[in-house]
Amino acid sequence: MSLLIIGGTGTLGRQIVLQALTKGYKVRCVVRNFRKANFLKEWGAELVYGDLSIPETIPPCLQGISAVIDASTSRASDFDGLKTVDWYGKLALIDAAKAADIQRFVFCSAQNADQFSNIPLMEMKEGIENKLKQSKIPYTVFRLTGFYQGLIEQYAIPILEN
Repeated sequence: MSLLIIGGTGTLGRQIVLQALTKGYKVRCVVRNFRKANFLKEWGAELVYGDLSIPETIPPCLQGISAVIDASTSRASDFDGLKTVDWYGKLALIDAAKAADIQRFVFCSAQNADQFSNIPLMEMKEGIENKLKQSKIPYTVFRLTGFYQGLIEQYAIPILEN
């Protein structure tokens, strides 16, 4: 099985890459900056250029891939980037995965995303979960706690204020 991992340079993503390589999977990582991601190559992953904010870069990344693991997210403090990456970029990723006949799509969402639609990132995470379900691609959604991203400003503070 060949895996395409998006977000492989992040805190969570790098652990996924390392575990997948340790288990013997062929791993390809979508990266925007080859120099910053060089450690993934040193571990044994293949690096391929792709950027969720540039949707046309995604389909070539999926050639020869059987499963996608999306552990990416943008900075919660950058709303324009958030919408570009976590909404439009992920919609393009799902469309490209469907066109490539991907056998499994694993999406790293956020715990309680359905309970906090007033928080833009949470609304987008839940929306992507729904789009993934509608896509008919076999999928798994992990609703993780916010340990792997800086959500204090956008997630924790609004919850505490309510």
